[in-house]
Amino acid sequence: MGETRSIAAASAPGVRSHDAALEDLVRRYGRLIRHAIRKAGGPEVSALADDIEQTVIVNLWQQITREQIIEHPASYLYKAAIRETVRALRRERERAGAAATALPHRDAESADPESLAVARQRGQAVSAALGELAPDRARAVRAHLRGWSVQEIMGVTGWTYQRARNLVARGMSDLRSALTARGVR
Repeated sequence: MGETRSIAAASAPGVRSHDAALEDLVRRYGRLIRHAIRKAGGPEVSALADDIEQTVIVNLWQQITREQIIEHPASYLYKAAIRETVRALRRERERAGAAATALPHRDAESADPESLAVARQRGQAVSAALGELAPDRARAVRAHLRGWSVQEIMGVTGWTYQRARNLVARGMSDLRSALTARGVR
C-alpha cells in the first residue's frame, strides 16, 4: 500500500514534476522492463528491445501526465512490457509476410487440378485431426501453424512459457499421429 501512495504522490501536481516521477519509476523498474521484454521475446527480440522499452516508457509517461494512479507499478510495467513485445513481434512478422507475398509466386490458377485436389484433401485431413485434439492443444497447435512463437502464444493465452511450449510440442505430436493414421504424410 505504501508503494501505491508513493506513485500517486509522485504524479500529483505540485508535489513532484512528471519528469521526476517518470525518472523514479524507470530507475526502480527499468531492469524489470528489460527482463520482461527478453523473456517474452526471446532471441527474436534482440534487435527490437530498445524500441520496445522506449514504447513502454512513453506509455508510462502518458499515464503519469494524465494523472493516472498506478497502484501496482511492477505488475503494470511487466504486463506493459509483455504486451508491447508481443505487438512488436507481430508487426515484424506481418512485415516479413508482406515482403514474402510481394515476391512472385505460383498462382493457384496455374497449378494443375490434381495438386489442388491433393492440397484440399490434406487441408481437410488437418482440420479433422485438429478437431480430435484436446481443446488447449488444438488452440496451441492452430496458433503454431499460423506462425506464432511460443512467447506470443503465452502472451495471448496467459499460459506459462512451459505450458505453452508443452501444449505445442504434444499437440504437434498428436497431430502427426492423427495424420499418419489417416494416411497423410
